Amino acid sequence: MFIQYLRHGCLLFVLLAFNNMSFADIYKWVDDEGNTHYSQLPPRDQQADLIKAPAPPARSASDAQKEIDTLIEKQSGTFEAKEEERRLAREVAEDDKKREDYCRINKHNLQQYQDNPGRRMIDSDGNVIAPDEEQRIQKIAEIQKRLAEHCQ
Repeated sequence: MFIQYLRHGCLLFVLLAFNNMSFADIYKWVDDEGNTHYSQLPPRDQQADLIKAPAPPARSASDAQKEIDTLIEKQSGTFEAKEEERRLAREVAEDDKKREDYCRINKHNLQQYQDNPGRRMIDSDGNVIAPDEEQRIQKIAEIQKRLAEHCQ
């Protein structure tokens, strides 16, 4: 783990060092043998020409601000659109889950009514009653209708 941190630290140091050197002034001189040298520091015993780093391209503040505002609007518009898509996807997934549960419960109830003719029912007053065959067939038809409407 420590080695990984050490590698990242060294990489960061090298990148920062090269970044600072890229904007430094450079000195150029020719030695007694005619060799041309370049360095960030001037030689002590010779005259050197200073080569200045070029200035960054000029840009007006208003143009830069307009560009930044445009980028921010694009990013926020994209973010809002993606957030809306994610919200809709969550709602669709929740609806699908509710529909699956609804269908599962109704299929179970249908199976119970078909397999168990003596099954008890709760009427509108909350009383437990034993349905006659006509009520049982009617209840089976209601469940089949709900399954056909919502589960196909």
